[in-house]
Amino acid sequence: MNKALMASVAVVALVGAGAAHAGNIVLTGHDNDFHGDFPSGPGGPRAAIAAELAFATNGSALPVLTFDQGSELTNQLTALGIAFTNVSTAAGITDSLFDPTKFSAMAVASVTSCGGCDNTPAFIAALTTHKTAIGTFFDAGSGILGLAGAGDPNAYDYVPAAASNPGGFPPSTGYVQTAAGAALGLPAVNGDPTHNFFSEPGTGGLSASYVVTERLLNATTGTPETVAVKGGTVTCIVKGTCTTPAPEPSSLGLLGAGLLGLAAAWRRKRSAAA
Repeated sequence: MNKALMASVAVVALVGAGAAHAGNIVLTGHDNDFHGDFPSGPGGPRAAIAAELAFATNGSALPVLTFDQGSELTNQLTALGIAFTNVSTAAGITDSLFDPTKFSAMAVASVTSCGGCDNTPAFIAALTTHKTAIGTFFDAGSGILGLAGAGDPNAYDYVPAAASNPGGFPPSTGYVQTAAGAALGLPAVNGDPTHNFFSEPGTGGLSASYVVTERLLNATTGTPETVAVKGGTVTCIVKGTCTTPAPEPSSLGLLGAGLLGLAAAWRRKRSAAA
């Protein structure tokens, strides 16, 4: 079989197969867990947590796996009536925790350098050592919510779709929802202290698979404050870690027909050359 035919076969095979879908991610510089007891109406931090977890869990009724060394995040989930299992020590973090049959998403509380938040950088570093297991959890469709990284430059290193924390000193107000934020149901939050920005997707160590859902002052050009990934084939390709499931029977049929046609064309070309 010549090289051209082999290339054609490869194209047919690729068309017949699809990539697995990954979960949803939302990362924010707001410490909505610390300020969750403030007004919970539109734009309030508790309302924001509810929206962020609705996005991360993507309709699943399974509990949320939380990582909170204090009680701020878990208090908000209790108030919202969201079931969870919490891990509060580094020793308690094991690969087996990240089970997509038991948990719809994982949520990580804000870092202590926000000034009153719960998670230490050492706890986040311990979580990051399980990044491979978290990636498998994500690839199976489970979501991720990461709250304020504040002054920890490695605050989001555990996230499988690369996410850096450039830090910064955001103001308390002036945030506007972008078109992507409206489409994904992720609101802007105003009126409470905020602790870190993000780079533009595709720059500064932030994967191009993110979209900006909230910006400072301008919905098009303002500094990113909240970013998200909507799971799906494109995200998996960008991440480069998704598995390719076996083609469906109909796809196998198309593949077989394509191979037969290519083989017949090759035989005709060979006969004509002879």
